[in-house]
Amino acid sequence: MLNGGWVAGRKGTPGEYVPRDGYDAEFESMLGSLDARPRIVIDRERRVLWHSESAERLLTPPVPVRLDGGRLSADAAASAGLLSDFVQGIADHCESLLIRGENRRHWAMMVAWCVAESRDEICVLLNLSVPHRGVEESGLSRALRLTAAESRVLDEFARLYTPREIADRMQVSLSTVRSHLKQIHAKAGVETAVQLSQLVRGYCSC
Repeated sequence: MLNGGWVAGRKGTPGEYVPRDGYDAEFESMLGSLDARPRIVIDRERRVLWHSESAERLLTPPVPVRLDGGRLSADAAASAGLLSDFVQGIADHCESLLIRGENRRHWAMMVAWCVAESRDEICVLLNLSVPHRGVEESGLSRALRLTAAESRVLDEFARLYTPREIADRMQVSLSTVRSHLKQIHAKAGVETAVQLSQLVRGYCSC
């Protein structure tokens, strides 16, 4: 569901999910259409005023930015300073910032602009190093006729974990993971990890 989002509560009251909000219209007018990428509206202090339904689910480790205590934050001290300066400097035009994770493997590309009616409300669109939808949710698992284990391996692969890390996370042997990846490559009709990564991102980021 793309046409909705979470709105911050007034005077300390809990936030709530609403079917549709003016902020969605702001994003739609800028982008032309809405997709699964996280969308957030913050103030100059990075307090979250609104976010799309997918934002909380997607902005979790290993992604280097997240919603933390009602604020948009970065996972490294250096990145936090960059993020704060970036938000303070946003004016009339779209601005972009690349935030890298502490392990340098993951990143978030932020595109931000001021809401038309208020220079203190900032729209933030995030492109992430991980797909915006899972293998099951996107339908890729069904399209490739993957087993449950193969789907789990491909989800972990899409989040840039190495075969050894996947084995540790799934508590299986490295040879089992490699066997699953070999089957996934065959079912997807690709020969390299780069080709498989491109397929997953293309299918799961819409």
